[in-house]
Amino acid sequence: MRIVKFMHAKLDVKDLPASEEFYRDRLGLREIARYPLQRGAIVQYAPEGSTAGVELWFESGRRLAPPTELHFAFQVDDVDAWVDALRAQGVAIDREPFEEPGERIAFVRDPDGYLIELNQPLVPSPLVPSTARDARGR
Repeated sequence: MRIVKFMHAKLDVKDLPASEEFYRDRLGLREIARYPLQRGAIVQYAPEGSTAGVELWFESGRRLAPPTELHFAFQVDDVDAWVDALRAQGVAIDREPFEEPGERIAFVRDPDGYLIELNQPLVPSPLVPSTARDARGR
């Protein structure tokens, strides 16, 4: 028994068109699925047009939890260029680009305040793959 792959992260949104515009037009993700709900819709977006990605969940009248520091990350080719382009489009930059060992990182916020990491691996990366085992010792 094993987990095969990560599929998506669900994001409750208050304005589906605004969220779709952000993920599609600002981040360049592709719609991969759309499911109607009685009072809304579920729409999935991903970088390559297949999972893993984000699932935008909209239901009219649904109360959203306030955003937290919990975040998800997208690997990008040039963090600084992404931040400049997103800022020019009015996207909230939560943290300006900075470097950690092996990567350059910035954080932005989507229309609902969700925190998104933009991550550019640096070459050569000093990161070493983990040899950690799961709870079952595998």
